[in-house]
Amino acid sequence: MTDYLGRLYGCQLFARGGVEHPVTVYYPAESQTDDVDSLLDPWLPRAEEADFACYDHSYLQDLQNSKPGLYNGRTFTLKRIRQSPLKLRGGIGSYYDMLATCAALEREMRDAAEGGSLRAPSRRAYHRRIAPQDSLQRGDKRSAAIGIGTLTVFNDRGVYKAMLARRSASTAFDSNLFHVLPAMMFGPTTAEFGDPREWSVKHQILREVLEELFGLPEETQPERWDYFYDHPALRYLMQLLEAGSAQLCATGIVLNLLTLRPEISALLLIHDPAWYARVSAKDSDMPLLTADETLEGSLVMAPIANDEDFLAHFPPDLHLIMPAQATATMWLCIDRARREINRTA
Repeated sequence: MTDYLGRLYGCQLFARGGVEHPVTVYYPAESQTDDVDSLLDPWLPRAEEADFACYDHSYLQDLQNSKPGLYNGRTFTLKRIRQSPLKLRGGIGSYYDMLATCAALEREMRDAAEGGSLRAPSRRAYHRRIAPQDSLQRGDKRSAAIGIGTLTVFNDRGVYKAMLARRSASTAFDSNLFHVLPAMMFGPTTAEFGDPREWSVKHQILREVLEELFGLPEETQPERWDYFYDHPALRYLMQLLEAGSAQLCATGIVLNLLTLRPEISALLLIHDPAWYARVSAKDSDMPLLTADETLEGSLVMAPIANDEDFLAHFPPDLHLIMPAQATATMWLCIDRARREINRTA
């Protein structure tokens, strides 16, 4: 399947440890790495037209019937990726349209591969409208919702560790797979994208840190765009970021060839060992508490000093039980974390 997609799209596949993955990576300029919002085009997203080359109503209905908690929220979508410097221009779409036009492509490809064939009629129909190589940098005729994958790496008494956990069965896709934390759909929460300041990777990551690591309830249409900024765990993290005791780094844009969706890859690196000591204390005033999207008891905190020790904390062939884009994000961020740790040592 990966070989087929590599040939179809004619792009450089991400590889690690001799294994190629069905994603391609767009790398930021070094000057962009300390500003995650530098990856976004300043042109504000506008609603996309519902003009799709293929739309799998049956797949969408199956998900709605089997996962009653699905919410058709607004998403920021890919309009165009430009390089040198790396910039992503966005539109506005919906979660259901993403499922029916992008997630459905992955479902079809995996079903075909399991059946011993790589016949993918929906993908062929899509590429009759949009050429394969054009689809790598443009989101035309599909609702290519933008994701953000953030690897959290923290200092535990001098040992830097990364957080990964399995997704719960309640998620629409990637259920039961390991993923970086926090991982999210990028989209506005205010009604009708009421505040342009939501077009911010940093803003989204900070909210999801609270939701996925500290149990902040998800708000679907808050009155204020910054409703969570007074949370004590966020105030503490912001103090660390402002003091240079923590970093938020851009590591790339990962395009998943199975779904034709982009995911912004970011690293949250916390140098101050007091952070983990505080959030893990039995009497903590801001204890770690994973969200419902995370399978209970699945959180793994693995040291990142070298690949072998890190992988020893997981089942064999970890990449087979991770979404392809999450695997790339994990390694991009681990490599970046090691460079930053060595630089500040």
